[in-house]
Amino acid sequence: MGVVYSLYIIAAVTSLVLYKENKIALKVGFGLTALASAYAVFYFLIHLTSTESLSLGNYFIFNPHFMLDPLRNFFSLVISFIGLAASIYSMNYAEEYSKAGSLGVMAFFYSAFILAMLLVISAANVFWFMIFWELMTWVSYFLICFNDSQKSLKATIIYMGIAHFGGVMILISLLLLSYQAGSLEFSHFYNLSLSPVMAAIIFLFAFFGFGSKAGMFPLHVWLPMAHPAAPSNVSALMSGVMIKVAIFGMIQTCLWLPLTSWMGITILIIGALSALLGVLYALMQHDYKALLAYHSVENIGIILLGLGTGVYGMAIHSPVLAAVGFLAGLYHVLNHATFKGLLFLGAGSVLYTTHTKDMEVLGGLAKKMPLTAFAFLIGSMAISALPPLNGFVSEWLTYQSMLQAALGDGILYRFAFTLSIVALALTGALAVFCFVKVYSVIFGGVPRNRKIYEKAKEVPLSMLTGMYLLVIACFAFGLGATKIVNYLMNVVSSFAGNYQATAGGNLVSPLGSMVSTPFIAIMLISFLALPFIFVVIYINNSKTKVTIRETDPWACGFKYSPRMQMTAAPFTGSLRRLMDWLYRSDTKVEDQGYFKPVKFTYHARDIWWNLFYSPFIKITAYLSEKMKYLQNGNTNIYILYILLTLFIFVGIAYLL
Repeated sequence: MGVVYSLYIIAAVTSLVLYKENKIALKVGFGLTALASAYAVFYFLIHLTSTESLSLGNYFIFNPHFMLDPLRNFFSLVISFIGLAASIYSMNYAEEYSKAGSLGVMAFFYSAFILAMLLVISAANVFWFMIFWELMTWVSYFLICFNDSQKSLKATIIYMGIAHFGGVMILISLLLLSYQAGSLEFSHFYNLSLSPVMAAIIFLFAFFGFGSKAGMFPLHVWLPMAHPAAPSNVSALMSGVMIKVAIFGMIQTCLWLPLTSWMGITILIIGALSALLGVLYALMQHDYKALLAYHSVENIGIILLGLGTGVYGMAIHSPVLAAVGFLAGLYHVLNHATFKGLLFLGAGSVLYTTHTKDMEVLGGLAKKMPLTAFAFLIGSMAISALPPLNGFVSEWLTYQSMLQAALGDGILYRFAFTLSIVALALTGALAVFCFVKVYSVIFGGVPRNRKIYEKAKEVPLSMLTGMYLLVIACFAFGLGATKIVNYLMNVVSSFAGNYQATAGGNLVSPLGSMVSTPFIAIMLISFLALPFIFVVIYINNSKTKVTIRETDPWACGFKYSPRMQMTAAPFTGSLRRLMDWLYRSDTKVEDQGYFKPVKFTYHARDIWWNLFYSPFIKITAYLSEKMKYLQNGNTNIYILYILLTLFIFVGIAYLL
């Protein structure tokens, strides 16, 4: 445990020492972080079901000590695994930012970011948990700032505003628990005798506080701003694992509280809204990194569906339902970290070689970047929950858990779970729709911009290695579902009760149905014959002299233009018109004359920004403008402020 954290500290310090040597810092800094992550993956995997602690003694305030249990080990494993893939990827990718700042400093913050997330997970008391929580936020802020632009500046301000709002809510919930327990130690928070009102207050503060970092609806607006602004290796960590740290906080808080059924239903409803609205907004994006960010909102919603079912199961004292719900949620935590990390790394590869995030000007990149195209295809299939990849298994478990809960007592509860099942079904269909659009527009068709296409080429080996490590994981976590479920059930059973989730190589649901992963594996192995078929066809064709003639696609008798092929905008045009009450898009049509093309642009607005955030920003700006008069440079007025403050505090002390 201590060795893992020490390795990240060594990587961070070494990177900082090399802050003037960009080329050396690029390889050494991110290379050491990759080695630290590799060791961390090994360590947390073999200690997945164990419990241990680490104390630094009384050398620091509030006795910093750390604790790992199966739940904490699982989240630490996920962080380390995505950190490993992203670190290998960064050894070439980060060179893009050599002009923006020192790569040694970037590698320092990168290592510190992973370390801060691991320390948040293992912190054993309120004080150090909040210290590392804020450290995680601030380090991610500096990493986003490496994209030094006006958009990144705005994104970081909004991100920090929502992050500190959530941090205050988390602190309030933890201080309330500390007051009830009479201690800041997390070990004293279990089995507290809390009144229903106090439990409800703590739950709501913690749920929305952690939810702001997780990016759940309606606290999601920072994700589509911060992720496109951040370097893609940082986006992979933020979307892949940082938002999962917030999920850990939610689960841990629920384990401290006396749970009631309405808490589970609250998590369930917010999860359904996040999933459905996230994918609907993703469909309208032209910036492929913003699109992936909205899909993080969607997948956080899917995770919350499983966790909500698990909390509901614990509240009604149904160990089977609780176990299956938490199993589905934790499995999707692992799966989303894997395929979303892969997709952001794939998006970073496209950005690395094309230097644009607008998918409308791309096209045909599969010919120039075949390995990246295949990796992105696997990530797209996994996030669309297509078998035999990992996303299919965790969503299948989520369906099974909610179906089981929908068979319980209570009309309102049945209604809530039924609607959530419908929301998840719609989300799955729309996710397929979205990634068919993304992949076909970026990698399919013919080039829309010849200059970008000509400069495009396959990315370096280290970037491909990072991506294909996650490609292998997408297959392994899907085909090896029975093994993964057995590992996860060891984690789930440590806090939610045991359940026999596998039998004879099959995944077993509480409804009695099964998914035979060996059968899927056999089908996949049969596809191994395809390369040999392709080889035979190639050999036969090579024996025959064939003249290959390149020509434009047929355009019904007209002269072909790349503008004739479908782009992202018309692909979703029908849905946009149908859902314009939600999107309220800004549409502009500019006629440039008879001999020039008509410019058509639209931008789907996030109406939740106008409902919740814009009024708050306007009020804050207005109050700030008025409060500037308090600072007038008059010493007598400042003395008056001090006297008034003392008077107020003395009055409060007298009343108490």
